Order: sequence, then C-alpha cells, then structure tokens
Amino acid sequence: MPPIPEVLFGRSISPEFVDTSRNIVSAKLYRYRLALNEPLRLKQFNLDQREGLILEITDERGNSGLSEISPLPGYSHESLEAATYKTQTLLDRIVGSDDFVDRFLLRTCRDIKFEAPSLASFGVETALLSLFAKANQVTLGEFLYGESSLDIPLNGLINKNLSEWVPEAERLVAEGFQTLKIKVGRINPELEAIGIKNIRQSIGPDVKLRLDANRSWDLETAINFGRQVTSEQIEYIEEPLQNPRDLPHFHNGCGIHFALDETLHHILDPSISFNTYTGLNTLILKPTLIACIPRLLSLVQQAKDHLISTVISSSYETDLGLSILSQLAGAISGGNVAAGLDTGSVFKKRISKKSQLARNGRMEIETLGRDDLDFNQCELIYE
Repeated sequence: MPPIPEVLFGRSISPEFVDTSRNIVSAKLYRYRLALNEPLRLKQFNLDQREGLILEITDERGNSGLSEISPLPGYSHESLEAATYKTQTLLDRIVGSDDFVDRFLLRTCRDIKFEAPSLASFGVETALLSLFAKANQVTLGEFLYGESSLDIPLNGLINKNLSEWVPEAERLVAEGFQTLKIKVGRINPELEAIGIKNIRQSIGPDVKLRLDANRSWDLETAINFGRQVTSEQIEYIEEPLQNPRDLPHFHNGCGIHFALDETLHHILDPSISFNTYTGLNTLILKPTLIACIPRLLSLVQQAKDHLISTVISSSYETDLGLSILSQLAGAISGGNVAAGLDTGSVFKKRISKKSQLARNGRMEIETLGRDDLDFNQCELIYE
C-alpha cells in the first residue's frame, strides 16, 4: 500500500494521516442537471438550471472520495464542456498511476504560479482529499488542518428590493442568523445608506452586517456612501469599487473596511502582497472560483499572516459541494466566522437524500458518502 506524501499541495499533513493509500483503482464521472426554484440572476444572463459534474474515485481498500465540478457561467474560467474534457483526461492519468498521483499532490503555488485556474484540477484535488479524509474517518478540513468546528454560522442573504430590507432582516434574525449580508449598489446610494440604518435600528446592535456592492461604484460615490454609514454599523463592504486599484483611497476617504472577492479570481500569482491594500480586513474565498487547492491554501495562510479574516463562500453548488465547502470553512474560519453557504434553497431538488443542513442560522459539518446521493438525477459519462 503506497502511502501519501507528508506534504500535500505545500501543506504538512499530520503524521497519523500519512499511512493512507494513494493507489486509485477506479473513477466515475456523472453529469447532473437540477432545476432552480426561480431564475438565478447573474451578471450576463439568467440561469434557470444548474449543471455540473459529480466525481467519485475509489482506492484499493474500497475507500471513496466525492467532489463536485460545476462551473458557474460568466464567472468560472472554463465551460462545463471544457471542464468535462479536462477531468476525463486527468482521470485517465490518475487511475492506476501512483507516480502521477504523487506529482499531482506535490504541486505548490510556485509550480502553478501563472497557470489559469482549472475547476477540473480542483475537482480531482478535492476528491483525493475527501478520499484520504474518509479513510482516516475525519472531515476534509480536519485532514488538512488537524482540527475543525462541528458546525459553522452562516450569513443570511438579503437580495431584495429596498422596501423589503427591514422585514427580510427581521425574518432572518428570527430564524437564528447573527450575520446578514445585504446586496447594495443597485439604486441611489443615499437611499441604500438610509436602508442600512433602518435595518440596524430594527435588529439592534448585536447582529453583524456585511454589504456587497459587486464593484458597482466609482471612488467618489463609494466614499460618499461610506461616510453615511459607520464602521459601527457594518463589518465591511465587499468589492465597493469598479476599479480595485482605488481601494486604499476608499478606506482613507471614509474609514470603512472592505473585502476582496472578484479581485482574487483575477490574481494568478498567489504570492501577491496584501500590504498595499490599506483597509482590507476580509478575503471572501470562493474555492470553486479560485479553482485550485494550492492557491486556496496559500491565500488562507497569507490572510492569517496579515491578520485578515477569511470567509468561505459558495458559487451555487449543490448540497454535495456545500458539504465540501463547509468542511473547509470549519477548519479555515472556525465556528465563529459566518460563511456564505446559505445558497441551497435556490434548488428545487437536492442531489443528496439527507435533510437540509442549515438550521437556526448554522450549518452542521457533515461528510456525504456515495450512499447519501441520489444518482437517479445523474448521467454516468465516464467509468
């Protein structure tokens, strides 16, 4: 039984986990299509169904690892067709080849410094890590970091018209959410600033508020908005500026902290320094858009080194994908930082047979196995 290396993707693994087989003997790839409750409004078009891949790999002892490969149209670097082809090519090389698995697991940021992210590689990476974790009876996050919380808080999303902000905030708080994320940058910023103050007045001082502007404002507009809300009212504004180069000027102009999201997906060099981003206090990490475990681990470590918070967030994955992301969040952000994983409600049907994972504003960290999935909704396309 060939063991796994002591260092995976540049991260040292606990010695107790190293004696794990890396001999992959089979792989299956399924394609799924799941209808959504209502069209999902993306920046370029509306999406009425979610398509993607479910990957299952198995080792010589019968341990299996699952992952999801679901490019988000308009955001991911590759189409579903390209991801399918790349995944099949990788599986052809991984099954039965310990040497290739070794080279794949030993890749670091330095090795892939300027490579475009590939969701195919990320899917195989997470499937391997899930298999190793299951073989050791721990979560994926525990396998990488040695410890994890049992559950994680979620931020409740307010993505409605301004007139619905306060009642929606009250509903989410009543359901147990202690962190709310509000989409801004859609109408007059002065009216939105008043809306934020109304929410704060309605729900009290203890619930955290995060804002997401999706790069809607120029520098002057963003600073004017920031001056109307205070750092006591909100935790940060996610991507406030159309031009991210002006972000330090935004903080200097109004004193509000900001978070990076889309900006991270255009950074191919994972060794970028955050020292120049005055006012940065949070990284919104969407693993399936970063699409690379070595880059993700590097960004997490840099954030830790700079005392920057990390928030794991989804890109509308199925409940299998959310399970994997929750395992990462439990180890990376812990049980006190709200993750952006409350997106499962957009689907009419679930890929798993288990009940909803989110309760009282929190998500239980749970590993889904093959027997937990409903493969009747999938088409086998590779074996």
